[in-house]
Order: sequence, then structure tokens, then C-alpha cells
Amino acid sequence: MARPLLTLAAVAGLLPATLLPAAATSWPVFGFDPARSGFNTAEHTLTVGNVRRLRERWQVALGATADSTPILLDKVRLGRAEVPMLFQTTTNGVTLGIDATSGKIVWRFTTHGSTITDSTPAADPSGTSIYVPGIDGKVHKVSAAKGREEHAPGFPARITRLPLTEKDASPLNVANGYLYAVTSGYYGDAPPYDGHVVAVNLSSGKTTVFNSLCSTYRKLIKATTCSQQRSGIWGRGGAVVDPDSSLGGRIYAATGNGQFDAGSGGDNYGDSLLSLSEDLSSLLGSYTPTDYQQLENGDTDLGSSSPGILPDQATSQTPYMIVEGGKDAILKLLNRAALPGLGGELQTVDLPGGLFSAPAIWAQGSGNAWVFLGFSNEVMAYQLQTSSSGISKLASIWSASPGSSQGEGSSPVVANGIVFVAFDDALVALDAVNGKELWSSASKSTGVNIGSIHWQSPIVVNGWVYCSDENGNLTAYSLK
Repeated sequence: MARPLLTLAAVAGLLPATLLPAAATSWPVFGFDPARSGFNTAEHTLTVGNVRRLRERWQVALGATADSTPILLDKVRLGRAEVPMLFQTTTNGVTLGIDATSGKIVWRFTTHGSTITDSTPAADPSGTSIYVPGIDGKVHKVSAAKGREEHAPGFPARITRLPLTEKDASPLNVANGYLYAVTSGYYGDAPPYDGHVVAVNLSSGKTTVFNSLCSTYRKLIKATTCSQQRSGIWGRGGAVVDPDSSLGGRIYAATGNGQFDAGSGGDNYGDSLLSLSEDLSSLLGSYTPTDYQQLENGDTDLGSSSPGILPDQATSQTPYMIVEGGKDAILKLLNRAALPGLGGELQTVDLPGGLFSAPAIWAQGSGNAWVFLGFSNEVMAYQLQTSSSGISKLASIWSASPGSSQGEGSSPVVANGIVFVAFDDALVALDAVNGKELWSSASKSTGVNIGSIHWQSPIVVNGWVYCSDENGNLTAYSLK
């Protein structure tokens, strides 16, 4: 049960008016927006100057581990009141609706199966419903206020016919009038599975599929459909949506393992970054490292991370760029307007280790782009710099080691010039410009702390910071 603490109204009464958010906002999908930037552009309550005053407000036991991230809707009608609510899915397929101010669990929605999920819900554009991952091979549409299933056209939406071997690992996404989901294998890579992207039209319920292996087959596979296996899409960002309207809402997804033969006339895209049309009907481009066979042989998935979309650069020869990391400890800078196929990177950057978290992308000022990467014991910051001749490159700016974890690294998020990232027993805030530590939940003065983490990562919204942990708790912090 949540520990009783001050209500939001009471906390507000203790704060100067300048610290209160001018207008509250939601965190509707993993990474804040469909591009998975991890950058909350609307956060103004927390600042570099006051973040040190963050204190724990409540901690609630979820009943099981949530190896994922919550989302938040700012206004959910409960009776006569509109309250902010968090939604988090545990590994055993239970999604909880939680009062974001008090930590009270309002409802539980349970799916049934013998597997697990590491996925994150996504909010419907209406703000009254959410889409939740299940352990039954389906995505369900659920009332945000009551946790009741809503049987809208196409829902519950089946995203795999092989729920015992195909996993819903990455967070769900909503954009372009579609729900997007992706699949991978479970730990141990036991086939049959074929990493694929599923799009469900929110109006008609029509479902379209793009399989990364046997990609000319446009339906959910069965056990014997495809002779190739093991090209999972499991990076934390899952399906990433391009925010630039001129690029038509295209979708990006990175695969790991599996055969690559598309460069020689085949239809298999193991260890590749794919660019797809918004309805998945067209493959618009792809990128595959030249050492793809070595990656496949060594289980060195390109798709251990998801792509990060950089802000458009008007003075660059390649104004539309994207970054992609992997288990090979190399960050690739690519032209996303025309992915180069085999090789053809704009730049490669050596990393301190394999990348398993989603990059956070900060647009500082007028298009000034930063990339933040989280590792098990380090945070790295890069800035995109463009020369007078229009050549864009990533420059390393700082690295910091404010904690460590036995997990594979938390995905950083950025808000008002502050980078937040989780480690075992420490949620920390760093100055985005120089990496200086501004705050840590490990300080005795902050109250109850988070536990160890695997893929859990924080969200920062309306002056509050929320993060789950491997102990099965969700903890909230706000200013004092």
C-alpha cells in the first residue's frame, strides 16, 4: 500500500507560485513522445537550481516487478474530480491505474498466459483510454478511469500467433492514427519467432504487419511460416515515429540476430534498421552494418537499442539524421531521409560498452541537438555539431559515473536542462550541459529510495519524478 503523504494541493500550498507548472501535461508514451525523444519540452517546475530539493512523496508496491516505465495522463475523471493517473504494466501481464498524487492503486487489469512482458502502455489520443500489453499475445484497449476493457474495432488486437516464443518486450506506441507494437524472442532466443511491427488503425481496426524475416509475407507468422528465425525487435523504444511532417510519419525499428540477405535479392533483414511507411505497407529504406554476419554469429544485436531521431539541421548537408547503437559498442550516425543500405554511415562513434537503453535527444535552443546514452555505470553526452561546409558530426562533451547497476542500463530522460537516469539504489539528476550531479535519491534526506533496476527508467512530468524498480515498487518524488 502507498504510504500516506501530502496531497498535491497541500504541496502546492507550500511552494512559491513561480515553482508551479503553468500548465500541466501528460507523459502518454514511453519516451514522452512518439519519436521516443525522452525530452519533456513542457517541464518548467523543476530547474537546475531547485532540483536538489526533490524528496520522496510516496512508494507503492505493485504486486510484481514492472521491468518497464509508467506513463501518465494528467486529467482522468474519477467521479467528479479530474486527477493525474499513472499506468504501469508488470511482467506478469497486470496493468495498474495509480493516482499519481497519492500512489493509491485505483484499478488492476489482468491478462492471462504463461509468459512475461517488459512492455509499457500507450495512451489513446482521446485521453480517456489506454492500450495495454498482455501476456496473451494481444494488446487491449482499457478505460483510463476504471480499467475496464473496451471492445473497439480491432481490439483486443492480436500481435502474435506464437505467444510462448514471441515476446511483447518493447513499449507500445501511438501516432498517425495507429497503435504500433513490435515483437522479439524471450531470454534464450528459442525459436520460432520473427521480429515484426504491427500497426492497428484506431478508426477501422485494420491490422497490418511487417515481418523483418520473410518480409514479403505480410501476416502474423505461424511456427512453420518462415524458414528463418530469431530477428527480434526488442530495443526499449520499439517502433519509433519520425516527428517531421515532410517525412510522412514514417516508422523506424531496429532488429537483432537473424539472417540478412536483402542486399543480394533476399527478403530477410536481420541486424538492420528499417524505415517503414506509417501504415507499414512500404519499406522505405534500411541500414545494415557491413559486418552483419559477424554480428549474427556473435549474438551482437544491432537492435539491442532503438533509434534516436535528431532535430532537423537546416545548415547541414544531411538535415535529417538518426542514431543507432547496439551490442557492438558502436554508435552510428545515419541519414534517415535516405537510409544507406549496406554500410554508408555518416559517422561511427566508439562507446564504452554495448548499448541497451534508449537514447535521449535534447533540442537545446534553436536546433542544437544533444544525445544522452545510459550504460550500467555511466552516462555519456554527445552534441551534434555542423561545420561551415555542412558536415555534421557527433562530439563527445562529457561522461559521468554517478552510480552503477547490475542491469543493462536505464534510459535517460531530459527536462528543463536536467538529465535524469536510474541506477541500482539511486535515481540521479545531472546538469545536461556539463554532467555535474545535481541530486541523488541515495541521499538520506530524500526519504525512501528506489531499489535495483534492469530496464526501469524514470519519467519527469509536472514537477514530479516517478520510477519503478526490481523490488516491485513504484516511487514518486517532488519538490519540498
